[in-house]
Amino acid sequence: MKIFLVLLLFVSSLQGAENGSLPVPPDKETQPPAPEKIEIKPTARDHEIRDRLEAILNATGWFDSASVQVKEGVVFLNGRTKTDEFKKWAGNLARNTQDVSAVVNKIELIQPSIWDFEPTMAGLEELWRDFIKILPKLAFAFLIFLLTWLVAKLIMKLSRKILGDRVKSALLLDVTARGIGFCVLLLGLFIIFKVMGLTTIALTIIGGTGVLGIVIGIAFRDITENLLASVFLSIHHPFRNGDLVEIAGMEGYVQRLTIRSTVLMSLTGNHIQIPNATVYKSNIRNYTINPNRQEFFSIVIGYDFDCHRI
Repeated sequence: MKIFLVLLLFVSSLQGAENGSLPVPPDKETQPPAPEKIEIKPTARDHEIRDRLEAILNATGWFDSASVQVKEGVVFLNGRTKTDEFKKWAGNLARNTQDVSAVVNKIELIQPSIWDFEPTMAGLEELWRDFIKILPKLAFAFLIFLLTWLVAKLIMKLSRKILGDRVKSALLLDVTARGIGFCVLLLGLFIIFKVMGLTTIALTIIGGTGVLGIVIGIAFRDITENLLASVFLSIHHPFRNGDLVEIAGMEGYVQRLTIRSTVLMSLTGNHIQIPNATVYKSNIRNYTINPNRQEFFSIVIGYDFDCHRI
């Protein structure tokens, strides 16, 4: 009985398939893909394109007397604008609009007046904003510079006090102390540029100090030569203040040795300044440094003088 019922159901299913009453599943390979975009209004009319573009151009406020004409999908842009970037932007806007086949950009550029100060004012306003932004950094940089200057002054005093017993020359002591103070100031400038984010400039200053010294030495050759000569004279001590010397054919008492020159007072009471480079290169005769010396001088005796009375 059960076998008869199963055969009956099998025959019924075959008859239903032949009549089309049972659904047949679709083949996945032959199924068409779903569309990516469904347009409610597949074709935009010319007046719709015109109205939309004119509304966008007027909304930006970048265009003067902006108007749009559309004929068979070809867009004609008219009006005036200040910059070429705005003109290109309007052309790109029209090209990206639906159902636009071509764009004719007739927008004209407005030539600025020679008395137009708007760019200048805009530049000044930009500079003012940048200045306001940098004010905190400037204040902090000024504080660092002040502290560095005070530390440099303190180190210069300590250098004079420590080296005072070892360096007898006042000029050499002053030059050494100032050199140490300059190194401290240079370190402070490096910290300032580092804090302000100008690391490249800071490294350039530190690395270019030697180059800067060479440039200054070439530009101020005479001054640099006299300075170096004063340092060497302070080290060698060929004379001291109050010595009677002869330098480059000029005689006088040494008054002082400066960074630039050596000051003498002649036997007639005149002040003489000799550049240190000349002093260092010249032959120096010091009449005072050795008390045991031989001198030649002439004595005039009259013919009527009796030499036996001497």
